[in-house]
Amino acid sequence: MSGHPVQEEDRIATGKIVATGVVSLALFGVGAIWSVKIQRDEMKSIVTAAPLGPVEAGKPEIGLVYQWPFNLSRYADEKVEAKKVPLDQYGWVDKHGAVVHIPIENAIQLYVTKAGAAK
Repeated sequence: MSGHPVQEEDRIATGKIVATGVVSLALFGVGAIWSVKIQRDEMKSIVTAAPLGPVEAGKPEIGLVYQWPFNLSRYADEKVEAKKVPLDQYGWVDKHGAVVHIPIENAIQLYVTKAGAAK
């Protein structure tokens, strides 16, 4: 003997792998059957027959999804107005640093005046 330990033969725990797969599939099957039972108890059917037709067309909410038509949406206009408000009035940017913002028209006029005086 040369003093080296004898290497064990590689073994794969096939039984454990198969058992894990079988248990996983069984749990998945039980969960699927349970969810179908819950659906049937709640809705009396697996498939809810709710045809979308002319009755639903044009409504802002169809089912659970809010579908407001783009041409009637004021979301973008409201966002633009909210961004314009600070441009049209005085306000604090940093009170501790004594930095204020002024209306954009006044700022433009000040800039033009100072740029003209600098030439």
